[in-house]
Amino acid sequence: MQVDLRVAQLLSSRLCHDLIGPIGAVNTGLELFQEGFDDDGKALGLVADSAGVASRRLTFFRGAFGLGAGNKGEASLNEARDLAVGFLSGGKVALDWPGDAPGDVAPPLRAPAVKVVLNMVLMASESLPRGGAVGIDFAVLDEGLGVAVTATGEDARLREDLQSALAEGANAEDLTARNVHGYFAQCLARDSGTLIEHSRGLGGEIRFAVLFPPATDC
Repeated sequence: MQVDLRVAQLLSSRLCHDLIGPIGAVNTGLELFQEGFDDDGKALGLVADSAGVASRRLTFFRGAFGLGAGNKGEASLNEARDLAVGFLSGGKVALDWPGDAPGDVAPPLRAPAVKVVLNMVLMASESLPRGGAVGIDFAVLDEGLGVAVTATGEDARLREDLQSALAEGANAEDLTARNVHGYFAQCLARDSGTLIEHSRGLGGEIRFAVLFPPATDC
């Protein structure tokens, strides 16, 4: 798979945007501590909490955007679950990803396919502006592994810019740092022999779904 240079630049911008907040909070906490305003350890607590957020986000984005174990290697969905748990930890979106699914019953997926799942989790969490829950379901079929990611919560909605990024024929020149991951995920999905589909359920939930062919064919 090859992507436009603009996509790489926008992914870098997105990564910096999501890391600048917690890293800035680390700096603020250190400055308060150095100036003697520790206030019963609150400054150091701010440093520790913010550093943890930055570390978890960076680890998640490495799995979702970077090469990680390698584009041609196999990756574990259980490892992806750990990344998603860390990424959403402490936020207003809860994650319902069964720890034993698909476990031993599903064959490993190639790394790009696992990145697709992580990006689906990211898009689902962004579809919950007021918080809620992101649920993951797996189905082992003759055709491959089906993965469904559902975002449930008040005012759940898939932003129009993300819909455009996921659409067939989306133009890299029209992307921004806010929606580039949708385009990137769809490119990874195509490279894995599938497409990310999205819909709105009867209860207002946002659904993402893919069907990965067997790993030997991905």
